[in-house]
Amino acid sequence: MKRPFRAKSVADSLTNPNGELKALLEKANRLNSVSQTIEGYLPAELVAHCKVSSVENNVLTLITDSAAWLNRLRYFSSELMSQLRANEFPSLISIDIKVRPDFKRL
Repeated sequence: MKRPFRAKSVADSLTNPNGELKALLEKANRLNSVSQTIEGYLPAELVAHCKVSSVENNVLTLITDSAAWLNRLRYFSSELMSQLRANEFPSLISIDIKVRPDFKRL
């Protein structure tokens, strides 16, 4: 007879070097760190309407809640790119901005 499945502890799942949960937690922490960095460079009115979606292949993807804020971010994106390249992300290739109206619920 087969032994019943034994669930792993959460601590084991988070500390296992090959574990999916650990990789997911590390990715979330990196995105949070990038978000905090970017918020420091954005004008105050943009911070409430912009979130980091991903940083992959040296492309930063931001999401915003409307086309109006997308245009404001695009206007500011060249300055943001210069600041990020000069400081934290010297290999940044581009900034992609997408509209996602429901992003405040994320």
